Amino acid sequence: MGNEHRLAILLALGDRESATRTNALELAFSELYDAVPVESTSQFFYHLSQLVGPFVAETDEGYHLTYAGDKIVRAVRSGLYETTPSFDPVAMAGACVVCGASDLEGVLRDERFVVRCRACDRTLLSDSFPRSQAADRSPAEVIESFGYRIWSTYVLIRGDVCPECYGRVDRRVDAHDGHETPGDAGQYTFAAVCRTCDFTIHLPVEVPAVFHPRAIALLHEHGLAPLDAPLWELFELFVSEAWTTDVRSTDPLDARFELDLDGDSLTLALDESFAVTPVVDPEPP
Repeated sequence: MGNEHRLAILLALGDRESATRTNALELAFSELYDAVPVESTSQFFYHLSQLVGPFVAETDEGYHLTYAGDKIVRAVRSGLYETTPSFDPVAMAGACVVCGASDLEGVLRDERFVVRCRACDRTLLSDSFPRSQAADRSPAEVIESFGYRIWSTYVLIRGDVCPECYGRVDRRVDAHDGHETPGDAGQYTFAAVCRTCDFTIHLPVEVPAVFHPRAIALLHEHGLAPLDAPLWELFELFVSEAWTTDVRSTDPLDARFELDLDGDSLTLALDESFAVTPVVDPEPP
């Protein structure tokens, strides 16, 4: 891929797909040759042959992009490998899950989006941020887009799918800040690690519970829509008196979550299969 002619071949295939709105559009050798500025057919054939297999598929009808070739074209178009712009810290709604203070800020710097607490100087969220996501967005819009991106990531790992390469992920619950004792009111995260590309993400252990249908319904009744609320705003719920988390064990996993809003209560359990189920109190004798 370190040759401008090879990149031009991929872009030519991608541009024709885009212009015709046809996925996996096949171009004959002569059509593709005419679309690429190269000195001779022999030189063109050499560079094309280096792409056939991993990036370009060859059939009886011609040539088309493979999945890997298509990803390269989209990465180049989006400016994925270009420097991401930065902005100064912006105050954000929500509360710190470490100290409980409502003093959060978001900043885009060094190609990473970071949510931190100014009160205790702790980083609560941090992730790489591509130029395409920052393009044509104000700082407030960047922050909003990151909130939705977190939930799209969670939906994938919930289904055992890596958000980066779509491989299988291993899920677990990790203890942080020395809170290894089950039941201790410490910080626990729901973690997912890709077996293929090693992509790793940590989310609060409460996230699987808050997206249980009964929890979503209860929160909706009290004016909170989880999918429309960014994670950092849900932090305020997790540290409030309305929400109680009890991680009884991490191996095997046994966690309980209690939600009580104006007398409407719900208890959920998270087990080692990462299934969330309602806990029904036994009827009195």
